[in-house]
Amino acid sequence: MTQTVVSINSDELETLIRQVVKEELVHLMKTPTISLLGDWEQEGPDDPEGDRLLLHEALDVLRKHGDNPDAWTKWEDFEAELEHAEATCCKNF
Repeated sequence: MTQTVVSINSDELETLIRQVVKEELVHLMKTPTISLLGDWEQEGPDDPEGDRLLLHEALDVLRKHGDNPDAWTKWEDFEAELEHAEATCCKNF
């Protein structure tokens, strides 16, 4: 096996690193963001009894807090909070 030695100066190395990082960032920006909301594999098995229980719990919460507007979150605020949580989560990977 032959080995090749390539010498480059620090400016050329910096240019090469910047180019590779730029190409990787462009590639990542073109890749669609994966979200739990779009991943149906996390849905789990069909569970009618569990679904009924969840529905009853949700209806209890609605009865308890339905007439208090301060107890609810606007959909836009929820989406913003979810996006923030996903962005924070993905920074750690």
